[in-house]
Amino acid sequence: MDDTAGVRSHDGTAPQGGRERPAPGPSPAHSPRKVLAHGDLLRRFVEGREIRPVHVRLDIMGPSAHSRPEIGNGRESGNGPESPNGTDALGPASGNSPAESEIPLPTSEAIALLRGFAASGGRAVTFRGVREATRHPGYPAVCDAGHEAGLRLGLVTDGTRLGRPDTAECVASTHTWVRVALPAGTEAAFRAAATAPGRTTLASLLDDVGDLRQSAIDPDFRIGFHYVISERDPGDILAAARAARAAGAHYIRFDTGRHGGPPGVAPALRQAALLADDAFEVRLPRPAAAPEGASDDDGRRARFDRCHYSRFTVAVDAAGRLFPCPQVSHDPRYDLGDVVADGWPDVLDGAARAAWDATEPPATAACGSCFYRPQNELLDLLLGGRVALDDALAAYADEVPSTPHADFL
Repeated sequence: MDDTAGVRSHDGTAPQGGRERPAPGPSPAHSPRKVLAHGDLLRRFVEGREIRPVHVRLDIMGPSAHSRPEIGNGRESGNGPESPNGTDALGPASGNSPAESEIPLPTSEAIALLRGFAASGGRAVTFRGVREATRHPGYPAVCDAGHEAGLRLGLVTDGTRLGRPDTAECVASTHTWVRVALPAGTEAAFRAAATAPGRTTLASLLDDVGDLRQSAIDPDFRIGFHYVISERDPGDILAAARAARAAGAHYIRFDTGRHGGPPGVAPALRQAALLADDAFEVRLPRPAAAPEGASDDDGRRARFDRCHYSRFTVAVDAAGRLFPCPQVSHDPRYDLGDVVADGWPDVLDGAARAAWDATEPPATAACGSCFYRPQNELLDLLLGGRVALDDALAAYADEVPSTPHADFL
């Protein structure tokens, strides 16, 4: 039996090293080629006409150090947690107790931000960031407003609050997808790995995921797990995949981080891959980041001159500041302006945004190894005419007649 059958990596390749064979590309819902589902938008892009981002990664919970000075001076404010969500975490989790060091984007401002985004052509929002989004005191209200404005909603979460009735009802009625951080594959390992007191047991987390899959209203709803491989028992990789499939998750995504993770995990990943079938997807790690000074010939350095991806997807932090993409969010060197105070049109058309569009991202500090390289390279080929747009659109339409979650680019 082919031990890569049903396996998908983030970029369509098998795990690096050894003699693994090429694996099928990622499912359409996860493919970096999803932008080809947006023919009209791509035509405007190729012709050099104005386009607006259709997807925003929004961090509505953040450290107070990221907050605007006005918060706490007559503006709505509140306290938030320190619980992480997957690889975006900056610090230890604090469970169900709010932390005074963190402040959410005020509910009224978050709602105004989403409505403004929808009015400017936005279509989809992913809630994610350095702190757990569902701990925002107005999370259901924010999601209801975004959904009513016509936006599709996704969530990256640590899962600690998915069993709460208010959160579960909100997610089931307004969200298109959810990705849950899975710290371990067995109960014993879960207790040892989980840092948030709110994470009670592995069984309860798995039950919450299964319940959400059953109760979600959106016919395209998908829920899955994100498992970061660390210096742990490789056998837990297989246990995690089994637990995810038994819970009713649509997929499990394995990740080794930007630097490749520990050695010797390929056999465990091959075993986990055997669990993949038409109803359950196993996503394997992408290749490690290219080392400093690597040449283009090693196949991992970026081959594009501008960050085209930031024309389609942007990031906003809990202070309402716009950044080109999630990889550089919260880094003040990439701050493009305040979309809450100044509005989407003014910031998108502003000088900081124009200066960013003129830079060469592969040479900048945080972009040396672009997480969104496949998207940028595809867009660069289309913009330069090296791939004809009509040919690319026709080939994609033949291969993928309907793209799930197309707006989450």
